[in-house]
Amino acid sequence: MKKRAVVSLVAGLALVAGVAGCSPATEDASESGQLNIWYVNPLTSYPAWAASMQKFEDEAKDGGYIATGVGPTKLDTAANVSQIEQAIADGADGIIFCNTDPTSFASTIKKAQDAGVVMVTIGCIDEVSDYSVGTDNDAFGATAADTIAADVGADASVLIISTDQTTPNQLAQVTAFKAAIASKHPEMKVAAWESDNSDTAVAAQKITASLQADPSISAIWCVEGQCPGGVPTGLGEAGKKPGDVYVLGIDTVDTTTAALKDGWLGATLNQCWFDATKLATDLIKAKVNGTPSTQQSWGIGVDPVTAAKLPYKGCPASLIPSL
Repeated sequence: MKKRAVVSLVAGLALVAGVAGCSPATEDASESGQLNIWYVNPLTSYPAWAASMQKFEDEAKDGGYIATGVGPTKLDTAANVSQIEQAIADGADGIIFCNTDPTSFASTIKKAQDAGVVMVTIGCIDEVSDYSVGTDNDAFGATAADTIAADVGADASVLIISTDQTTPNQLAQVTAFKAAIASKHPEMKVAAWESDNSDTAVAAQKITASLQADPSISAIWCVEGQCPGGVPTGLGEAGKKPGDVYVLGIDTVDTTTAALKDGWLGATLNQCWFDATKLATDLIKAKVNGTPSTQQSWGIGVDPVTAAKLPYKGCPASLIPSL
């Protein structure tokens, strides 16, 4: 195990002042003999991200590591980069993060790896981190296309809403969606592709504006998790009732399942990588212990959920890979 630099807890807290979801380690990993692993969360205000980080912390005792969780309440790449820098200074053995912006993260990832830190990007597949754990992007895009075709019709006119149009995993998912409709559902079309910056209020505004501009839109695909929460307001402002426009959501946070139960959503695709924190920490432990996995990318499936499956009991264990 590499020698760790130690910074004081007070200094660590100063670096993340004003950051929600900060759960500093209560014990020095170098003194306990346990690994020092950080979870740098991109969006602590999103319940699924918060639950994933909590799972990471809950698994620490049995997993043999000291857990530190940090992250902003709004998407803030600069804040995440700063938190990774803090983890490096703290002598982290491994860092779990989401590579939302490869350009901004590139030099920091390399700095961490040069310092012997095992970098695992979760939820955002890349090829530069030591390991990537997240949704199988090609399968996700194809599943979304097939679901809309089955529930709405092969000639559906689809509004896509994602965080932006550059985040790599979402870009790959939309690209896979377009490829699937071109090959399997040629009468389906993408009416518009809008960005909401993972903000529920922005998603609602984009939904209303898009439907007013193009009344032929018959389906909405939410690629990111804040979008479904904006669906009732967005459709309502456009004069629509539940079921008038089919919506395919993502994940199963409370706002999404409530909209599903009330008929605003037709279905949602729950991403099971949020439950894969043990895989992420096991990958770190294996590499630190000299038995690294030869598999870099771990694509994890999604679980389709309709109102009939509520209350939802979570992803089946069969969808969560392990070492």
